[in-house]
Amino acid sequence: MARSTMSRVTYKDEDIQPENTRDLKRGDVIVVNNEYGRYKGELHIVLKDMPNDGRKNVVGSIPANEAMLLDYIVPWKPFAFIK
Repeated sequence: MARSTMSRVTYKDEDIQPENTRDLKRGDVIVVNNEYGRYKGELHIVLKDMPNDGRKNVVGSIPANEAMLLDYIVPWKPFAFIK
C-alpha cells in the first residue's frame, strides 16, 4: 500500500462507515473506515492484490491506461492525484 496520512488528520472527526469492502486489487484507491481506529480516514493506493478485512472502503481505482505509474510509487516518496 501507498499511504497518505494527512487525510486522517483532516477527516478524524468524520463518520466513515464500512462500505464497498470487497477484496482489494492493484490500483484500487481506498479510504480506511471507522473500524480501523486511529487510522480512520487514511487514503491508500493498493499496490498488490489482497483480501479486505472490512476496514477499507474502495472509493475508486487508477485507470488501466495509467496503471504503469504504480511501479514508480516507492516508500517515503510523495505522490499526488492530478485531475
